[in-house]
Amino acid sequence: MDTNGASITRVHNAMLGGSENFAADRAVRDRLLAIDPAFPDAARDARAFLRRAVRYVTWQAGITQLLDCGLRLPITDNSHAVAPPETSVVYASVDPVVLGRAREGLASNAHVADVNMSHAERVLTDPVVGRYLDFSKPMGLLHVLTLHHVPDHDDPWLTMRRYVDALAPGSYVVLAHMLDPGPGHELASTIARVGVAYRDGIGTGWPRSAERILDLMPGLVLLGPGLVPVGDWRPDSPRVGQPGPMQRLFVGAVARKP
Repeated sequence: MDTNGASITRVHNAMLGGSENFAADRAVRDRLLAIDPAFPDAARDARAFLRRAVRYVTWQAGITQLLDCGLRLPITDNSHAVAPPETSVVYASVDPVVLGRAREGLASNAHVADVNMSHAERVLTDPVVGRYLDFSKPMGLLHVLTLHHVPDHDDPWLTMRRYVDALAPGSYVVLAHMLDPGPGHELASTIARVGVAYRDGIGTGWPRSAERILDLMPGLVLLGPGLVPVGDWRPDSPRVGQPGPMQRLFVGAVARKP
């Protein structure tokens, strides 16, 4: 395993105070912290958004299968830990540390496909995905802080069109993405520096406008409160204090396929 290169999964593990990361990952984390010292709060908001969205999609909306494009560290803090135990969950990941941890033992209802989530056609035809998920029935598709690591020239909008086209009516899409608030905004410089830090550190990281983020959910019906900072999507309790820059720039939404 090459420990000299950083990965987004391990950088976020380092940001959350985890131990499953290398010096290269911590170097990227430190550069992000220099831009926004409250970055860990944003990372925690994103993880909490994931849990609330999975809870809604499974426990409330009745979805019994999830395709989660991004297995996180630690392995125990993922969608299968929130969903009902009978939910069939498949993760897509190519991070060697993540795959190694998954092979050490996921829950019996959770499985991992060694496939790049940015290639929808490969994910949708992966044998692990086909074995445990039934695309003729509604499911939840999760892309939480993943698609801003897919460059425009790889067309994440076409990727999401392919994913959404494969979903049965009644399916849900959970999405979180880095927001570019536009020139002249007070956080424009912050998000530009964050994007550069990601691209310099791991080779990927492209914030996008709200309009372009919404375009990643084609033909879907947006649930309230719409596309908002992830900490403001149906929070379990009111926010305490003023949010930091990245807490305002990680935005998320949940949408349903009619």
